[in-house]
Amino acid sequence: MEKLLLTTLICTFLGVLPAAAQTQLSGHEVIENISGKYQELNAEAAYVTAAGAPVAQATRFIEPEDQVVKDYGKLRQIALVRHGEPDLVKTGKFSHEQAQRYIAAYDSVGIVVPEKPFFQVQQGEDVKVFVSPLNRARATAEYLFGTDSDMTFSADFREFERSIGKRALKLRLPIKVWTAVARVKWLLGLDKSGVESFAAAKNRARKAAKTLADASEDNSKVVLVAHGFLNRYIQQDLEEMGWRVVRDGGTDYFATTILVKVEEKSTPVDSQLALNNN
Repeated sequence: MEKLLLTTLICTFLGVLPAAAQTQLSGHEVIENISGKYQELNAEAAYVTAAGAPVAQATRFIEPEDQVVKDYGKLRQIALVRHGEPDLVKTGKFSHEQAQRYIAAYDSVGIVVPEKPFFQVQQGEDVKVFVSPLNRARATAEYLFGTDSDMTFSADFREFERSIGKRALKLRLPIKVWTAVARVKWLLGLDKSGVESFAAAKNRARKAAKTLADASEDNSKVVLVAHGFLNRYIQQDLEEMGWRVVRDGGTDYFATTILVKVEEKSTPVDSQLALNNN
């Protein structure tokens, strides 16, 4: 008798749940299905190689034939792609002056180009592509989508700035040490060498995230080819806007993180019911 009463109460409670709560549960299930599909794709995907070494796992956007979304027209997808490995020697130890030259070269060189693109776009697929103007990102976008593809370049998508600093230290260190120290100084606000502040960079990332989200309203598939640090903050901002990560690409070169948003579009009947309830 007690079990019957409990079951009745639960059913009654579920019956009077707000429609928004029921929709949210349905949306969560859709996101889980999409995440599961990306895990399946990753498990099956081969690695693209450069000079015989694996550099990136092949990936793509979810398509209607994957049958993971009932109404594909409600699905929006954004891919955040980090650039490829810059074509630059970074072994050995560097003096302060050499480290400064390395940073300058890092922003101007191309990339080590793999044998074929790892991000697969179907023939005629409508994808909006945004790109950082820095050469390593531009070269990556051209390698992925071709030099004749329609791309939007903006300084909003450049990497968070950094500087080795003017104060010369009489040390020879691995370049990773120089760049890590420079980044920490910048994060702490100790770098006064004229580069963009951390606060300004975060504001720029927030603006960039909004640009991508707005673009997805007209193009359901959006790609940004940019930089690791910037992409990380754009991802955080998109998540705050309701986007969900369904593929976490990590932080390596060519890292590709995909976020999705499933729009709950009201039908005319739903809209009329809402008006009547008000």
